[in-house]
Amino acid sequence: MTFEGALKKIQEKFAAVDAAKLADMAVQVTLTDEDCGGTLYFKVTDGAVDVQGYDYRDNDATIDIQRKALMDILAGKSNLDKAVDKGQATVQGNFEKLDTLKDAIPVYVAPKRAAKKTEAAPKAAEKKPAAKKTTAKKTAAKKTSK
Repeated sequence: MTFEGALKKIQEKFAAVDAAKLADMAVQVTLTDEDCGGTLYFKVTDGAVDVQGYDYRDNDATIDIQRKALMDILAGKSNLDKAVDKGQATVQGNFEKLDTLKDAIPVYVAPKRAAKKTEAAPKAAEKKPAAKKTTAKKTAAKKTSK
């Protein structure tokens, strides 16, 4: 994936973030992947997020992170603390402002897999009890006994 493609996906993911819960901040993000490495920033001002693909030197924090780790964070599947613990990211700067990301990104809920519908085997036709048969001998015996 190219940096431009990654930037577009990151911009789409940030569109789903509840910016009203974010502190005003400017964060420079450097993607560390070989195939799509590059620098972008996101800036939060008055509850609106702006994501652009260039350096932002007057920032509150810097994050060096793998693209997949950032996408997982923005999808609510992970968080910045986990990415740092796993060695997928390094962070410098104002951690209090960055901490507001936890409340702004909805937690990912995996879709429930639909239970496989198995076709029920056709029910065997219920057997009706056999009608009582009177044998010819019994009938004949009743007739002759009169």
